[in-house]
Amino acid sequence: MPVTETPLQSAVFDQLQLAMAANPVAFAELYRDYLADAWQCLQMLQESVQQVKVETVRAKAHYLRSSSLVVGAHLVARHAAMLEDAAMASETRDFSGLLDNLSKALKAVQVELAGRLGHGVIPADEPAA
Repeated sequence: MPVTETPLQSAVFDQLQLAMAANPVAFAELYRDYLADAWQCLQMLQESVQQVKVETVRAKAHYLRSSSLVVGAHLVARHAAMLEDAAMASETRDFSGLLDNLSKALKAVQVELAGRLGHGVIPADEPAA
């Protein structure tokens, strides 16, 4: 039976939820903070790509990959890793498409989190997806 892949790994989400069961508000805040940070990081990545700051692109993509893995946003992590790899190889021509895919992945994670935790998980300055 095929397993449907979602933007958010349920095992990680469930483990975090269990660990924070005594404080469900803090659990939702964890994901709201992640989304706010991820959107800000994406903005910095876009600026760094425009300015062709390859090392900054690599570092920010690495940061986003790591933070995404911690909360189970494996789809974002996968796309951030591809951008990080492109930066390490100085393949700047790939940056634009990779950033577009990363943005779509982050939107997908946000939609899934809104479905699981309600629209309050979406940071105030981000549009509802």
